[in-house]
Amino acid sequence: MATPKRAKFRSNLMAGFGAGFITPVNTINFQTVFENLDQKLVDSVAVWATIIAFVLIYIPFAVLARHLDKKDALKVKLVYSVYFAILSAFFLVP
Repeated sequence: MATPKRAKFRSNLMAGFGAGFITPVNTINFQTVFENLDQKLVDSVAVWATIIAFVLIYIPFAVLARHLDKKDALKVKLVYSVYFAILSAFFLVP
């Protein structure tokens, strides 16, 4: 029973929404994954191509990002030094 201090939800709309739709979790059998792993890696050209392409693309971008990050740090340092120079000129901050 609903009162002014306590509301009662009477809808049954969402109660049966997920009933019967439980999807079982996919399990990984690690014994079959690591069984004969060296031969699987030798035979999988697509995996090696993906790893090599990722490394060849990632390393130049990482070097470029680090270079640009150092340039940004220098710019920020210059902006803050100008900002504090203006503050010290107006407010006589030692």
